[in-house]
Amino acid sequence: MIIFLSELQKEHLSLLHNHSPQVLIDFCKLTIDYLNNGINEKKYALAAEKLETLPSVIQNLIQALAHLILEGCKHNLSEQNFKSSLAIAGFSDDHQQVLVKFYSRKKGELSAALNLLQRKDPTYQDLAWRFEVQMASKSCPEIMKPMVTMDYVLSVPKSYDHSIDKHTHRESDDICISSSVEEAKAASHCQNVVKHVIMQCDLPTLVHLTNTLNEAANESKSQHIRKIQRAL
Repeated sequence: MIIFLSELQKEHLSLLHNHSPQVLIDFCKLTIDYLNNGINEKKYALAAEKLETLPSVIQNLIQALAHLILEGCKHNLSEQNFKSSLAIAGFSDDHQQVLVKFYSRKKGELSAALNLLQRKDPTYQDLAWRFEVQMASKSCPEIMKPMVTMDYVLSVPKSYDHSIDKHTHRESDDICISSSVEEAKAASHCQNVVKHVIMQCDLPTLVHLTNTLNEAANESKSQHIRKIQRAL
């Protein structure tokens, strides 16, 4: 897969084509600072003064560069595909090497933050359990029936009204991209609700459940599953 930038984004990034790889390295640092801490007008003003341009130009450049990196992480691009995307965007070979190195170093951290923002499935948080034994009943006074009651604590993303128009969704996407990595992690907790799932079973069922989960865990480590995960 290749990332295709808009003409406006290419125009914002074109300022980098006229400067050395060291300048690009400095902008990579500013981009990570932007993703972690948000807009820093003071730093943009200093960079604009050095390059003899406007702070708004610097900000647009950094946001376009952040978009390029995030799109690569979102689609899990390989280094070769990311490099091809950079070539199409007009970057020189030297600039491509800098950006590919930057992408490979930050891909894990940024992908984790994006996963937090896009997560929809319930996630496990905690488990409480108790062991119960039914000693007798009216019909069978000498029964011995052990049971295990489990309380699964899950974190479930909040469901919002899907009738929001496309314009509102577009603004929401922009907010997510502009948010810092730390804000994304904090927001993922604030936007979740805690759900308790109660399950009761006898010992044979519990043993069968445990064995099935162990088999699934072992299968997830197999070479075949790892190939599928890399492909996804």
